[in-house]
Amino acid sequence: MIYAGIVAGGSGTRIKNANIPKQFIEIGGVPILVRTVRAFAEIGEIAKIYIGINPDWYDYADEMLDKFGTDRDRVSLINGGRDRNGTVMNILNALTSEHEVNKGDVLLTHDAVRPFISREIIEGNISCARENHACGTYIPSDDTIIRTTDGNTVSENLVRSELMRAQTPQSFEIAALQECIAKLGNERVSQLTDTCGIFTECGYPIHIVSGDPMNFKITTDHDLRLAKLIAENE
Repeated sequence: MIYAGIVAGGSGTRIKNANIPKQFIEIGGVPILVRTVRAFAEIGEIAKIYIGINPDWYDYADEMLDKFGTDRDRVSLINGGRDRNGTVMNILNALTSEHEVNKGDVLLTHDAVRPFISREIIEGNISCARENHACGTYIPSDDTIIRTTDGNTVSENLVRSELMRAQTPQSFEIAALQECIAKLGNERVSQLTDTCGIFTECGYPIHIVSGDPMNFKITTDHDLRLAKLIAENE
């Protein structure tokens, strides 16, 4: 079985003059979160979609999903954790409490504020995770990246051809994720910043799925302006 987990617990503090978290802001008349959920709901192979939300915004999100006609038999809203990994762990717990997990079952995890994800990227993650324990979505870096140790001067120019920018989904075989969590322990898992880090710590390679510049994360006011422009001209 294929499952999706949408990480939507952030508060969006880098968006100025917003009185709601950024995942609830409407672009083209539709909340960002709803757009993201719809992209995954269009993939028939995905049996269930879990959304991890800040508990303070649970009721708001619940009403919003109903207002925009979300299939609530297929989409479940749960409380998120203190950070991204905590939310993914809550999604995993909800999933495994409702469904028997078999070898080869897959979980795709995605940022709620990447609403322009394509069918090709989602299907690429499904195919990759069916053949490998862990996959991530990446695009080549168009910019030269430097390293600095003091914040004022360049310490090193990194080789651009060896660098990629991480996107989501990050996708995993659920049984392998459970194995890694058991091996590392909850304390160590809580110290890692994302789920790919759990697999890296456990010794698994992360396989690359090609992303797309359109699959950008809405983080700043500039990102939001760009997203509104795209949505209004679709």
